[in-house]
Amino acid sequence: MKHWEVEHNEEHLRIEWNESATFNLQTPIGGQWVDYHCFTCYGIDNDQEALECAMEVLEEHHETFKEQY
Repeated sequence: MKHWEVEHNEEHLRIEWNESATFNLQTPIGGQWVDYHCFTCYGIDNDQEALECAMEVLEEHHETFKEQY
């Protein structure tokens, strides 16, 4: 598993990647990272592509996520 902690729209979030195609977006709750969205992205060859894919999903869907949670 790879993890990236990022600041997005003034929120501290973590991206978890299984080094294949599955990602989890996580938020800190009670001192632990909690999944709030899971998605897949195929054809990733390296860490940079994985991070770029996850950031695109986060950027495109952030408002939807905030409404749900």
